Amino acid sequence: MFPLYSIHHFRNQPEQRIEFFIDRIEDSPDPQVDIPHKHNFYEIMWVQRGASRQAIDYQEYQIYAGTLFFISPGQLHLFEEWDNVEGYVLMFTEEFFLLNLQNKNTLFELSYLDNLYAQPLLELTSADAAELQVLFDLLSTEFGQPIPHDDSLRALLLVLLNQIQRKVNVQREGSPSTHYQAVFKQLNALLQKHYIDNWPVSYYADALNITPHHLNTVTRTITGQTAGEIVRGRSILEAKRLLTFSDQTVLQIADQLGYNDSAYFARTFKRQTGLAPITFRQQMSQKYR
Repeated sequence: MFPLYSIHHFRNQPEQRIEFFIDRIEDSPDPQVDIPHKHNFYEIMWVQRGASRQAIDYQEYQIYAGTLFFISPGQLHLFEEWDNVEGYVLMFTEEFFLLNLQNKNTLFELSYLDNLYAQPLLELTSADAAELQVLFDLLSTEFGQPIPHDDSLRALLLVLLNQIQRKVNVQREGSPSTHYQAVFKQLNALLQKHYIDNWPVSYYADALNITPHHLNTVTRTITGQTAGEIVRGRSILEAKRLLTFSDQTVLQIADQLGYNDSAYFARTFKRQTGLAPITFRQQMSQKYR
């Protein structure tokens, strides 16, 4: 229902497979994407001058100078405003980053990526910006070589992502343990595959080789919500997308998401969002359609 874009779509190189890209925003073409879409790659924008307004899954974010903005694969993204922005744009795929890394959970341990419940913004102090400037410049220089060395790019990227995580930890008064972060993101990955199946929390706990109680502890620590609320919330997020951007009836959407009783679906939706499905559709359609 939503277009899925790869890095090459944003570089106007449809025939070329691109796994990594970095450039100055002002040297890149303005994003010619005015419809909601998803990425199959990670993107970090560092807005150094200008301002932008963007939406991720119906949440709008105003991005001012001195801000990092994170977009992860699978999120519903929409450019709304783009006003004389200068800075860096960095794009990379999971496969590029994890190649040759022994710890395949490295991405899971970065709390600001792949997290529906974290703010996708980080405001930088002048000291933070000076530190990150060095790494962005090094990445840009290596990428600009006639034959960039992928291993060097991966090493610099790993350092940059870890430096950002340290700054996230400081600003957000610490971060849950890397184990909790990894478990939570593994849960999200499972939900991406099974949100229409309406599996109980026990199913996800078994798949993660932990108890339902431990899974609840993980989700409460990271989001303040129970595992059950997280599981239900994922299907409701998909319902929001379908109500906004499809012409399916509420009954069809409930059926597609595995709800045998459309009245129960409507009650669950209203409990989660505060709005009946029809009311939500009317409000979102006026805005996005």
